Amino acid sequence: MMNFVESKTMEFKQSFTTNIYKTISAFSNLEGGTVLLGVRDDGEIVGLEEIKKIKLNIENTINDVFNPRPIIEFKNLILNDKEVLEIKVEKGKFPPYFYKNVSYMRTDTSTVPMDMKTLAKYMLTSENVSFDELDIKNTALNFDYLEKGLKEALGLEKINDSVLITLGLKKDGLFNRAAMLLSDDNSISNAYIDIAKFKISTDQFVDRIKFEKNSLLKYYDDLLELFNKYYPKLSIVSVPKRIEKEQIPYGAFKEAILNAIIHRDYLIDRGIQISMYDYMIEINSPGGLPEGISKEVFLSGGTSIPRNKVLASVFFRLGIIDQFGTGIKRIINNYHHTDEKPSFVINDNQIKIILPVIGYEYHKLNTEEAIVTYLKAHPYSKRTEIESRINVEKTTLLRRLNELIDKGLIHKTGASLNTTYYIWIGDLLGCN
Repeated sequence: MMNFVESKTMEFKQSFTTNIYKTISAFSNLEGGTVLLGVRDDGEIVGLEEIKKIKLNIENTINDVFNPRPIIEFKNLILNDKEVLEIKVEKGKFPPYFYKNVSYMRTDTSTVPMDMKTLAKYMLTSENVSFDELDIKNTALNFDYLEKGLKEALGLEKINDSVLITLGLKKDGLFNRAAMLLSDDNSISNAYIDIAKFKISTDQFVDRIKFEKNSLLKYYDDLLELFNKYYPKLSIVSVPKRIEKEQIPYGAFKEAILNAIIHRDYLIDRGIQISMYDYMIEINSPGGLPEGISKEVFLSGGTSIPRNKVLASVFFRLGIIDQFGTGIKRIINNYHHTDEKPSFVINDNQIKIILPVIGYEYHKLNTEEAIVTYLKAHPYSKRTEIESRINVEKTTLLRRLNELIDKGLIHKTGASLNTTYYIWIGDLLGCN
């Protein structure tokens, strides 16, 4: 007896129904997939009759009511002495794929109408247009802050239509969303940055600031000023002279906030969140990795197409970013002279960049607080790494780690020498 299991890319249908077209739309929009007609939901093979008639019906419907036309391939299978129709659906090159004017997607083993954010993303991709290139209706925008930046970087005295067109902020008499984001009148509701300053935990609140309704360039400058306020260089007595020591590399913070501002997904309805602690800074940027960027490319800082092309171009012209990379490699390199390293935690809806404070004295905290604090700044750490930094004997540390696991405050993965402990569940990208 042969049985199968449904998945995100495998769908069973006991008999032919028109719901199959929703699944074909979903498979075409995402990774592709296979539909088996003649198999029950539980995987039992029951067989299918009138296969030739069903294939003709599906082909005619696809030609008549799909836009664009998905690519499918039929195959007659004999499974457990019963005839089954296999329909292989290719991943489409021109998503979104609509069935009767509705586009579908897969969530686990279910097929559902595509949400507006996902639909917008696919429509922009199909037109090779980024969010910040879309036109807006607003015809009166002020650019005092951008003008100031252009004067300092390029010596331009005044912004006019010619400059705006050259920067890619205006076309055919219309501003685009990049222009709105860089204007002093920025009214895009999710284009804000929420900053909270804590001491050790979120219970020890120090300050709360929200940047909104202004130019992204001003946000960038204000964040650097805030960084210098809370993480000033420390003056260390050293023979024969005093030296200044960075708590967090300035260059790493600069690249991290630029990555968040320029490469975030503005289709997601929330802003950038920055949490500043005595021992680390955590930067949460809406949106996962941009389309076509692998983890390896992300970490290497290799050449990639930015998610927001116009924003990236303007920041490049102002000399703020390097056009040929995301800056991630420079974040990592800024820590190379230290015993610390940044971390990158990825999921579909956000990128979290964690910048630990160099030489933070975890051993001055009580053992439980030291473990939790260290793992927040260093997710997925081995026991030996924790032991050396918080200065706790091995047996005591293992006991405390197990107690924290029992309380659900931390988790562990792997076995033996490969066991690592963590707070956040996510796809951690290593920095070695």
